Amino acid sequence: MENKIYIKAGNQPEVCLNEKIQGLSYLGLSDTSSSPQITNNYQQVSGVDGSQFLNETFDKRTMNEQFSLDFMNYEDLLLAKHEIYKLFASRQLIRVRHSTNMAKVYFAYPMTFDIAPFQAGARTATFTIPFDNPSGYWFSIDRSDKARTFVNKNVAYGMGFPNLNIGNYHYKSKSFDVYNPSDLAIDPYYEHHDFKIKISFSGDSIKIANSTNGTSFSYSKSTEKTLTYDGINVYNGDNINDNNNLNANSDFGTIVLEPGHNSFLVTGCNSCDITFSFPFIYLN
Repeated sequence: MENKIYIKAGNQPEVCLNEKIQGLSYLGLSDTSSSPQITNNYQQVSGVDGSQFLNETFDKRTMNEQFSLDFMNYEDLLLAKHEIYKLFASRQLIRVRHSTNMAKVYFAYPMTFDIAPFQAGARTATFTIPFDNPSGYWFSIDRSDKARTFVNKNVAYGMGFPNLNIGNYHYKSKSFDVYNPSDLAIDPYYEHHDFKIKISFSGDSIKIANSTNGTSFSYSKSTEKTLTYDGINVYNGDNINDNNNLNANSDFGTIVLEPGHNSFLVTGCNSCDITFSFPFIYLN
């Protein structure tokens, strides 16, 4: 079966590059630079041997996508080149995914590339489009709170699910488990990960605590509306902007999700309705 590559620029519709450009074949992602780029940071202390380890980070990386283009004549080549370059003219972050695993995507910016026959007089051009992936991550195409089944293309191998009953990340009890199938912790503060919690509750206050790692968030005023916790900020409803935040009523707490199971306890309220919404993060 032919490998396919899909791109989505900003809010534009997703397109299959193979089907969009006549004569184009997708040859796959090159192994060069596509692996996680690990950076270890150290502190050098004068007069002391060696260096002290500070932390480990995952740097941006280049995703080299390989192609082959068959054409009839020079004019045909020019038309194909124009169509390809035009697809990347939006100057927006581009979402990329492959037919080999439609459940994972990465977001990147295209870099300079040339399309030319592999030799004089040939009617085939082989070329590589380098995509600059600033986060260094792969993400699940669906967020945690999107309804999913295990028979569609948006759930696939290598996604870290422990079993078929992962739920929809919607909880109405005061004690529950949140499973994070990601390769690393979801940390909205230090790592700026996309992480939101929709919160409705009755009572004078609410505290949501992750007993697994001791992180928590508290809100100390009764409300009849749904709150959106976004990293360390809390907002009234879905309108996330600085003029709509309710931070004066919060403790600016940050919740972190460890990989795997996270045990949560909700206190301070009579009842609650809580939804966790975040993309799963993978290193490969």
